[in-house]
Amino acid sequence: MKSLKNLAISSLVVLCGSASAAVLASTNFDGRTLPSANVASSLNWTTNGLDDPGDMAAFNAAASSQAIFNGNALVQDMFVPGINTGNGNTFWTTSLNLTVASGSTVSLTDVTFDYWSINGGQNQNVVRGSDFTLTLKDPSDAVVGSVEVLDTLSPNGTGGIPVVTMTFPTPVDLIALGTYTLEIKGGDYSGDDETGNHTGIDNLSINGTVAAVPEPTAVILSALGLLSLAARRRR
Repeated sequence: MKSLKNLAISSLVVLCGSASAAVLASTNFDGRTLPSANVASSLNWTTNGLDDPGDMAAFNAAASSQAIFNGNALVQDMFVPGINTGNGNTFWTTSLNLTVASGSTVSLTDVTFDYWSINGGQNQNVVRGSDFTLTLKDPSDAVVGSVEVLDTLSPNGTGGIPVVTMTFPTPVDLIALGTYTLEIKGGDYSGDDETGNHTGIDNLSINGTVAAVPEPTAVILSALGLLSLAARRRR
């Protein structure tokens, strides 16, 4: 009888789903459009456990709209706000809406992207550095996670684009009802004064764990069936 009770408990755990590492949402920005100068749209998100995060708008340090570079094929396929981030304490921000998809439980662990140093719409031909901050806010606008990566250096215009990995100190469970806000801040705020650098990102990936949540009816019926079997065996 004890083994049947244990089986019932174990079955409920299995029914509730086991979390596995996953790319929760990603975009390579290819084919993105600009319905307005500062908004990147048609991002063709690939999602798992999250709803489509939607568009990405660019703002400068004063929270004013900032146009996105769109001059040639290179910058059209990435996210590069047209602001010179190399003048010292100069940066852009953008934010994404993260809403857990129906039937999923999600935990956020890290964000990765390629760092591009752009000058005049082309890959920078000298080494430039950029800083990045990631901030996650819950539906009440309270900060529930943040991480900073300073002085990421670009190559000298020869390829080998660096991948930036921003990992939260501890995974953040998206358990509050509503939409979380993931803010990305990029530019120069560590005082390097890297003049002429426009900080861009590509191949953005939001990573974590995701598990399926079973229908309540399925959980109840399974539990009742196993407990009923245990009761019959006890008689």
